[in-house]
Amino acid sequence: MRTYIYIVALLMLFTSCDDWLDIKPKGKIIPQKVEDYRLLMDQAYSRGESVGVVESYGGDLYLSDDIVITDDRFESKYGESIRNAYTFEDHIYLEEQEDPDWTTIYNQIYMCNIVIAEVKSATGGEDEKNQLYAEAIIHRAFAYLNLVNLYGKHYNSSTAATDLGVPLLIEPAIEGSLERSTVKDVYDLILSDLDAVYNDLPGVQEQSYRPSKASASALLARTYLLMGDFNKALSNADESLSYYNFMYNYNELPKNAWYANMIDLPNNHENKEQILWKEPQNSYELIYPSQQLKDLYDLENDLRFTGMFETEWFPPYADKIYLQEYLVGRTCGLSVPEMILTRAECNARNGNISDAMSDVNLIRQNRIKTEAYTELTATDAADALIKVKQERRRELAFKGSRWFDIKRYNAYDDANISIDHSVAGKSHILLPGDNKWAQPIARKYILKNREIEQNPR
Repeated sequence: MRTYIYIVALLMLFTSCDDWLDIKPKGKIIPQKVEDYRLLMDQAYSRGESVGVVESYGGDLYLSDDIVITDDRFESKYGESIRNAYTFEDHIYLEEQEDPDWTTIYNQIYMCNIVIAEVKSATGGEDEKNQLYAEAIIHRAFAYLNLVNLYGKHYNSSTAATDLGVPLLIEPAIEGSLERSTVKDVYDLILSDLDAVYNDLPGVQEQSYRPSKASASALLARTYLLMGDFNKALSNADESLSYYNFMYNYNELPKNAWYANMIDLPNNHENKEQILWKEPQNSYELIYPSQQLKDLYDLENDLRFTGMFETEWFPPYADKIYLQEYLVGRTCGLSVPEMILTRAECNARNGNISDAMSDVNLIRQNRIKTEAYTELTATDAADALIKVKQERRRELAFKGSRWFDIKRYNAYDDANISIDHSVAGKSHILLPGDNKWAQPIARKYILKNREIEQNPR
């Protein structure tokens, strides 16, 4: 029987062991032609209950050391789930609450699985069918990479075959087991899928939400970096940049019409630095940078600070906030700066100091005020790696990177990074090796699907 596709609205929720995908249709369409599947893959933003291909994870925002919630804002400006995440509680959501990251990403996976299962038998040209199939594979691989790093332990070759990952759904079924696959199983699927479809993708695409060879290579680079395979991360970052390497020079961007100090960076869908455009599902949150993060910036000359942060208007606050979405946007997809910094990190780790610092300075030339720019140098490979990590943190702040970076630094570099979110007179410190580096799975899903094993707390 042909699966019904709901292009206007597609809702996928976990409900019970026997019926764990609850599809509530509006505007039912049976796809028959390649054009029908192109409509699915080109739905960037939410329509009805279908999230589209752009929305992605954002819950990591309140976990890392890039953000601070002060005592005077803790109760008044943030809801319970955000407060729970920030203070590393055993459970983030109430028993009846959805986890928006989990729901959003599995919604996309279901849609991708429909295209993967059916597009090859649709009417239309073979090349276009193969490309749509490949695009769905890339979106699904991106989804699973984020799921396994949010809800699983960090990849460790010695334990990945037994560490709990996430439910691995590869068919558009509406019932079946939600038993968690291992971290290794999830990574194996990602790598094999990306390799299998690479040649069916164009080098670049006009629309940044459509996957390409540039974004497939970038996703492989991110995957191998998270796995600690720095040689493969390097080669794939290079491959991605060989297809596409555009960067804005922030000195050349106009000022915002309403905020005198802020640069007028193009909106996310128009931002040409994006290799694969993705946005967090919580794009509209106010972000207060931690003092530790602010201390990394040249507060007078780094346009990533002077051009993107603004003093809050309303008393009693007189702090800097990151005015996201409306002015400078917040993304969590794959970008040219991320690939440059991935290449720089891998070169630093391999002792190629000159190449590493060349890429660091390439970023800085496009971000520091021209009259204040000076070239950074490194005394040795260890110093180069420190400077790369600092530049990465500045450039990718609030873009879905820092939480994962801390996990891998602790795993591969013995960095011993802890996070102190003490607030309202109570101590909340996440230490290296704590089980809470893997986020808890929302209780709603486990209560209705007993085969889902909770992360130990």
